[in-house]
Amino acid sequence: MQYIVCYDIADERRRARVSGTLLDYGRRLEESVFAVNLDEELTVQMKQRLQRQIEETEDTLHIFPLCAACAGKVEVMGRAEKPEDKPFYVI
Repeated sequence: MQYIVCYDIADERRRARVSGTLLDYGRRLEESVFAVNLDEELTVQMKQRLQRQIEETEDTLHIFPLCAACAGKVEVMGRAEKPEDKPFYVI
């Protein structure tokens, strides 16, 4: 399933860790917005890693599921690229 993940992280070091984690699972769309395409097991793993990295009282992180019907309705403008539900491989 595709997810759009966005965040507002107060601390630069935590922000870098969260960004690095999200790059392990997907691609950056904007500075603090990522598209990830994961199965259920990897989704749980990603969420656990992110939960350990954020500060509950200072940071904000959103994970939006993007169902197949919604993914087909995504509109992009300018140089933006449409997130695609590409196959993934776990090695």
